[in-house]
Amino acid sequence: MRIDNVAFALTLLLGAFHAHAQQCVSQALGSLGKARAEIVAGNDAQGRRWIEQAALECPTSAVVLGKIAGLYEALGDAETAKSWRERAEAQQRGTPLKLQGTGTAPQGGAPGCEQLLKDGRGWVREKYAIVVGVSEFQNSSYNLRYAAKDASDFARALQDPAIGRFKADPEHVRLLVNGSATVSNIRTAINDVAKDARPEDIVVMYFSSHGTAAANDVADDDAKSGYIVTHETDISNLYGTAFPMEELRRVVEKRIRACRVVLFLDTCFSGDTVKPAAAAGSKMMSIGIADSSKERIAQGVGRVVIASSRNDEQSWESSRQPNSFFTLHLIDALRAKGGLADITTIFTQLQRTVPRAVKAELQQRQTPVMWPEGQRIDIVVGTAVD
Repeated sequence: MRIDNVAFALTLLLGAFHAHAQQCVSQALGSLGKARAEIVAGNDAQGRRWIEQAALECPTSAVVLGKIAGLYEALGDAETAKSWRERAEAQQRGTPLKLQGTGTAPQGGAPGCEQLLKDGRGWVREKYAIVVGVSEFQNSSYNLRYAAKDASDFARALQDPAIGRFKADPEHVRLLVNGSATVSNIRTAINDVAKDARPEDIVVMYFSSHGTAAANDVADDDAKSGYIVTHETDISNLYGTAFPMEELRRVVEKRIRACRVVLFLDTCFSGDTVKPAAAAGSKMMSIGIADSSKERIAQGVGRVVIASSRNDEQSWESSRQPNSFFTLHLIDALRAKGGLADITTIFTQLQRTVPRAVKAELQQRQTPVMWPEGQRIDIVVGTAVD
């Protein structure tokens, strides 16, 4: 199952964002320097503790992940080194965002975000979510097994007072599955959240369906768009029956005022190419996903996306329980620390658990990735609202 990333070009306070990213990397590299010194001195156990500390300090930097792999190689732990090397490669391949310079950022973005950033973490007034999952399509040849259940389980976790702490009503958690996941209903849900959300709010989006690459659009190059495959989608008529990513980008960019937006994609990425149908048990459709839009989703204060797999991998469903591996472990990660784990902690847990579970059950690779890289994201989805 795949879906193209929501694309938007919010670049508010790019300089501050860059400074935070560099601080994350510098802090982790300092810990890795201490780890190397301990290993050289023969204190392997202490060296491992410093490596683990660095992994917590900056778990989304390809540079840091690569150096962690090198230190495990120095310890003679080839299997662990290989795992970290793969994570580094996945993060590098899945993160085209390159922040350069520390000058004044372009104008634009949600009003009030600059002040929230100056104030530190800021306060959370309210939380809204849009959760979409499609297992049953009008064209049954598109059908998936667990996408709708994954979405329902995720929405339930958000509403759990011990996990997500979202208000348990359709205004705050909009759940669209199967027949309700139409172009019109998705557009209405996004528009309603865009009207309700204010700068001091949190908006969570979760998508679980097929998606198409911009290359599949019949429009001219400058007008091409990827699409969300909705309940009524006809692949031969994407413009008329699917939800355009470019439209979604414009809605998010111009209407959503929340300074914290978290997007979870239980998807596969295979670059901007048309792929053959996937093996049974995977969540991949036989249409490609544009890789270029990741850069835009990662730009902006408080915008983050966590995807279930890197570009050249599939996202798998478990044969032992009715969920995808990613959503199953995502809910477990959200549950950690009484629902108060921040996004970086959640992602770190996903990087540890999902590849291990997929390999153990299916002997396949699946590596979650996150954008932006090199910055600790302290958004707490389960925070109580003020």
